[in-house]
Amino acid sequence: MNKQQQKKVTKWYHCAAEGCTSDDRKRAKHPYMQNVCFHSFPTEKKNPKQREKWLKLLRRDDAYFVPTFKQRVCSLHFVDGEPTSEHPYPELFSYNNFKNMTTPYGTSIPASDTVKKLSSARSRSSATSMPTEDECVHVTDENVNLSSTIISLDPTCIVRYPPSAIKEVTVQTAHEKTRQCLLSEVILPTPTPTIDHAYSVRISDSYESKDQACQTILIGDEIDRLISLEKNRDVLLREAVVDIVTKNDESVKKYTGVPCKSQLIGIFEVLDEAEPKVKYWSGKQSTEDVNYQSVDRCKSGPPRKLSKFNEYILTLMKLRLAILSFVLGDLFGVSESRVSQIFTTWINLMHMVLTPCIKWPSRRNIKKYMPRSFQTSFPKTTRIIDCTEMFIQKPKSPTAQSRTYSSYKSHNTFKCLVCITPSGAFSVISDLWGGNTSDRYITEHSGFLDSIRPGDEIMADRGFTIRDLLTDRRATLVIPPFTKKCKWGKGKRLSAADVVKTKSIAKHRIHVERSIRRLKLFRMLSQVMDIKFKPLANQMVKVSGFICNLDQPLVTK
Repeated sequence: MNKQQQKKVTKWYHCAAEGCTSDDRKRAKHPYMQNVCFHSFPTEKKNPKQREKWLKLLRRDDAYFVPTFKQRVCSLHFVDGEPTSEHPYPELFSYNNFKNMTTPYGTSIPASDTVKKLSSARSRSSATSMPTEDECVHVTDENVNLSSTIISLDPTCIVRYPPSAIKEVTVQTAHEKTRQCLLSEVILPTPTPTIDHAYSVRISDSYESKDQACQTILIGDEIDRLISLEKNRDVLLREAVVDIVTKNDESVKKYTGVPCKSQLIGIFEVLDEAEPKVKYWSGKQSTEDVNYQSVDRCKSGPPRKLSKFNEYILTLMKLRLAILSFVLGDLFGVSESRVSQIFTTWINLMHMVLTPCIKWPSRRNIKKYMPRSFQTSFPKTTRIIDCTEMFIQKPKSPTAQSRTYSSYKSHNTFKCLVCITPSGAFSVISDLWGGNTSDRYITEHSGFLDSIRPGDEIMADRGFTIRDLLTDRRATLVIPPFTKKCKWGKGKRLSAADVVKTKSIAKHRIHVERSIRRLKLFRMLSQVMDIKFKPLANQMVKVSGFICNLDQPLVTK
């Protein structure tokens, strides 16, 4: 076999229409393929609009379908069997039951001889004799309505005629018996099996005989509208999520932790004014400078797909609800990596702008807003301190495992010191330490002692053995009394006065536990933290503490 013969053998085409099985290789086995020809797509340079129209009418599932050299459109999909001036586009497809909506009678009868041969080959009853075109031309009647009769039939069971035959069907006199014979042999469909024993019949087959006039054919502008809706799906979903979050104060509280909508917008305005052009985090090298946001005022990288307010809402939702990144990506129409990039950028920005607002209040303001219970029992108390721990994943390094393992929690944890005022507001939140670090060490090295003024009274638990550290700064420590050895028995006990004092201190010190509980409502801190969030752990804790301070006072009496 020479090269020319080999090229002829390998040169075959197939139809690109959805569900069509026309193929050059079937000509030898299937007689209905003998007269089927294939028409190439219009080129992008000469006829771009016509090519786009062809692709839209094909309705391929893949949005970016590009036909190859061997993919054509067969003549079965053209009204005239080929592109003509009257019908330049393929119009007969399975989604419209091979109906030509532009024919004079509104019928589903295409004009090509190949379609007629295909339909007759696929007919269920091989014994039924079909009339010729000459017989059909003379069958006329004033009351015959072909469109109303043929619409309810299966397209594969109908003999299809060329337009010339349809146009010759005029209002003339004919024998009524001939008309009934034609309708009984050509128009009537093959009997459909009953549902009683038709186990192989699909459920959808029972609906094929409905009036096709009730079905919607999507063409032209409607297809363009659906494509535009598909492109705007992410935008519509994103706007719907933001509308749900900001619907009212209750929704804002549940989804973001911010007490009300006005405060949510107020925080965003503060952040927007502080950094009008937020620069995306792009790796460790971009954050070597603490104020990396101010180094370059122009945002680097691709243009933003989300608005700044949407990114702000996304960050608060992740901090509050610990939603997985791919879920947030689907809700806001961005990739999972972009969600991580947005969260890292905004949590650092909020930490940089909002953390300075967590201040040590003056003694005058503390007394002004001190609850009545403290005024009567502990009027000199200005701070209540405690340490809290957050579970983390087990690190790979043995050294990190030993430093973060907490014998109290029996788990690897991060630990930080929190300090509240008598009204329940956070005044100090230290950086995170390993769970194996003692309370005294954190208190001594976290910078908490630097803010203590002479005359302050600090309330704490028994584990804070820091009386000597406070004495050096002329401050006092209020902790529950320790048990003492008794002269009888083997154990230790508290005196009656010590029991009363312990109850009184515990009654007031419990408010720091309530504040920590409010802090742990941010699920990124209460769940087992992924070790990849270690660089952001300090920022998340302090931003959460700032948002907690916006809520109503924890202690009112």
